[in-house]
Amino acid sequence: MKLPENFKLLVSEQELKEAIKNLGARLNQEYDELSVVGIMNGSVFFFADLMRELTMPIKMDTIVASSYSGTSSTQEVIFSKKITKPIIEGREVIIVEDVIDTGLTLTEVYKYLLTLKPKSLRIITLFDKTPCHPNFPYPYESIFKTDDKFLVGYGFEVDDLYRQLPKVYYIDQK
Repeated sequence: MKLPENFKLLVSEQELKEAIKNLGARLNQEYDELSVVGIMNGSVFFFADLMRELTMPIKMDTIVASSYSGTSSTQEVIFSKKITKPIIEGREVIIVEDVIDTGLTLTEVYKYLLTLKPKSLRIITLFDKTPCHPNFPYPYESIFKTDDKFLVGYGFEVDDLYRQLPKVYYIDQK
């Protein structure tokens, strides 16, 4: 597929695979069993690839929630799908998200999951745009950090395009 000229490579396919493999190995040492919730659609590839690295018994479900339309935040989180299985109460839970940008979506998902009474709740994101959320109230960890770039590929999209790319690019606005 020919990409637009303003798509600039940020993270290669190999870098993604290696980082997710390392994260999976660490989680395998930390947990005996786990419930994992992926925030769709952006985390689809990160979520699937991370699940394949986990060797302990896992329960998983997805949430569809977003505060974006095109390239802009709407400042309102819309839940299209919430948890449909009894996998949260009394269990150690990890939220898997593609990026913490404004933190709005993650804040609402975190608050919602707390109402389901997990034993513990942890956030792991593929990317962190730290300058965009200076007051995010919950602990989290991210594999990669970036400034306020618009990302595409490996689950990231612009107007529902380019999500399937195996690498992560940013859109050069210049």
